[in-house]
Amino acid sequence: YVPSFVIERHPEISSFWGLQNQREKMASMFKRPYTWEKYCQLLSPTNCSSSFYDGVARRWPETDAERGVYYKSQLYTGHFADTAKNNCTANPTTCSGHIVDAPCSWSTNLEQQAFWNDIYLESDGPNEPNDSYSYGQMIQTLRAANETKSNIIMWWYKPDGLVLEFAGSDAELHPVTLPPASEKCVAKRVGPGVNGRCSSDISVRRGTKAGSCDNDHHALKKVVCSRLYSDTYDVSPPRRSPAYDFIKSIQVTDLEMEDMLKHWALRGVDKYGYDGRDAVCTWVRDNLDDLQRFIPRGYPRTLDGRNRYKESYMYAAMAMGIVALIVVFSTTFVTYHQRDTRILRLANVQFLILMLIGFSFVSLGAILFATQPSLVSCTMRQWLVTIGYTLGLVPLVVKVGAINKLVRSARKMKRVVLSRKYLFQVVLSIVTIAIIYLIAWSIVDAPTRTEEWNLSEKDLDFITVNVDCSSRYQFWVYITLAWEFMLCLSACVLSVQARKVAQEFNESHLLFALAFSHFAFLSMRAVTQILSSTGSASVRAAVASFLLSSDVLAAISIYFIPKFIIIAKKKPTALKKVTISGMNGVSGASDFSQGGSEAFQSEAGSRRAVILSEANARAKEIQPAAAPSNIKRKVRWVTGWSKNGQSAPSPRLSLSKTTFPQHHQKKEEDSDEEEDSDESSISCNNDIESSEESSHDTQQSQHQLKLERVQDDSQSQVDRIIPGTESLTQKIKSIAKHDASTQKGGIVALRGDEGNEEEKEELCSSTESSDEQFIENANIP
Repeated sequence: YVPSFVIERHPEISSFWGLQNQREKMASMFKRPYTWEKYCQLLSPTNCSSSFYDGVARRWPETDAERGVYYKSQLYTGHFADTAKNNCTANPTTCSGHIVDAPCSWSTNLEQQAFWNDIYLESDGPNEPNDSYSYGQMIQTLRAANETKSNIIMWWYKPDGLVLEFAGSDAELHPVTLPPASEKCVAKRVGPGVNGRCSSDISVRRGTKAGSCDNDHHALKKVVCSRLYSDTYDVSPPRRSPAYDFIKSIQVTDLEMEDMLKHWALRGVDKYGYDGRDAVCTWVRDNLDDLQRFIPRGYPRTLDGRNRYKESYMYAAMAMGIVALIVVFSTTFVTYHQRDTRILRLANVQFLILMLIGFSFVSLGAILFATQPSLVSCTMRQWLVTIGYTLGLVPLVVKVGAINKLVRSARKMKRVVLSRKYLFQVVLSIVTIAIIYLIAWSIVDAPTRTEEWNLSEKDLDFITVNVDCSSRYQFWVYITLAWEFMLCLSACVLSVQARKVAQEFNESHLLFALAFSHFAFLSMRAVTQILSSTGSASVRAAVASFLLSSDVLAAISIYFIPKFIIIAKKKPTALKKVTISGMNGVSGASDFSQGGSEAFQSEAGSRRAVILSEANARAKEIQPAAAPSNIKRKVRWVTGWSKNGQSAPSPRLSLSKTTFPQHHQKKEEDSDEEEDSDESSISCNNDIESSEESSHDTQQSQHQLKLERVQDDSQSQVDRIIPGTESLTQKIKSIAKHDASTQKGGIVALRGDEGNEEEKEELCSSTESSDEQFIENANIP
């Protein structure tokens, strides 16, 4: 390229024909540029003194950067002068003119073109190996030539802003034509690299004549970073940028590119900064309609900004969670208010409170599921639900397991130590395991708020946003579900094992119904979690909230409401009948009303009596195989009570001979209920069968002591689980011990002569007196 003012002086140089074989002309026309420092050292008449301006440099260069420049606006105009290489007199065969060449890393073949076309021009820049100039130095040289109107020829390219900067002026750059390009010529050009244009051997850089043609015309090429494709398509389609597809399809002509470059070159505010961006954006604004055709299908996209956690179904889910929480609080209040009733004491009030605390946690979790997800709410959801279900099931499972263990041990006549403190420790240990797991989850991979973008199936440019709570790894949630399933399974197994427990302790049907209810709702929650990748996140959260609330309400209805109904239906005038089976065949029956003695008013006391009866019945299984007989004595205390709560004049004690099976004692029909309450009589049947040899006396005594010890142990375990009414238990045990001692005395005394009727009468009299005295002292109704 050469400026217009040079073409005006020498029109012939616009073509290679006017440049060929013109060594002296080229040497005298195109002089070599001088740097600022070199000019001050060699050519300045004033040595670039700041006191005397020589018309080129106003001062000496002060920095290293200034020393090497070829032009500095208002300080150094630049200067071109002959050197030894321009002296054809001294060097007639090697002299040459100067041409500004680009770095060898560019696509320049200037040395090959000039040498083989007999154009005696050489670059004399500071950069090896081809003595080229840098991009900035090339521009400085051109500006210096334009400032001083010196002749210059240089290698350059189009489109470029420098060309457009001087367009329309006398410095406008015009290309110099060379022999036309061809595919064969282009193929013979020297290639890039150290073995081509950047070789230190000039003969290699010059190549062959076959590659000395002009540059071929080519379309603009788009340079795209190789990572743009992967960075674009590694992103999910809803979040994918259209940049790669847009760049791939867009087409910009040379004229359009020159418009942008011209705007950039003429703006002159921040040329190598913001000016380029301003030029492109201005061109896009002016040609926006033409660019629409390059936008990929499905763009631009519309983002659905609706907050789906403010939909009506979310408010309904939250309301149901609040209702469940209120029901739990109300149930807790009623449970505490009725804590002294028999049915709640048998169920253990402390464990019931723990269950209700767990249900309250689950209700709070249901409320949080209906709220906008955040880091705190996402974490609290899992904490409340997991700990809530653990507290809701574990106390019941531990209690039923303890009762099952006690019953099994009683049947096997084994000693069992069960304390309330131990049972609470078991519950606390299991809850601690759940808490440790939740802490690890919160530290390693805490649930947090995530946004899931989905493209509409009907409209590809519409994006719906699902806001949800999730962790990087989903196995955390599945472990919590497995934990809850394990608790439900444990409850089901224990409910089956507890089906033969005494009726008033037997909660197997309630426990099974509760476990089945939890299992049903838990299964639905698991299905919701498995389908978490489909559908709306807000809908899934609402479904989970409804399931949690429904689970709590169902649990309250199954386990607590029946107990409250029983408490509410109790009638104060209802008659109760308590059957007490003593040790070694001793049995008793008592009819009384709610207004009777407080010892027998306690329903928990009657419950204890039934448990002791079962333990005594099991204890009979350890009787010695050599027992001489099954002769037992039956003692019945019957007290009549009037409907208004007034007692009858006196009790009635009846002693008679009865033979019972050795392992199972049948209840005697109470045939005396219709007798008058003021009738008091004691009869003794003198027909007593003789006993076996006196050697069995010792066996009977040892057997009795063993039974008493078993009874004490069984009563001790029952007291640990069901507190209260110890006075009634002691009275029951006193009755059994008294009867056993009188029976033992009767058997020993009656082992004598069968015909000794006087001893029999004496024994009967003493026994009757002893019985009457015992009843009076014990104050037993």
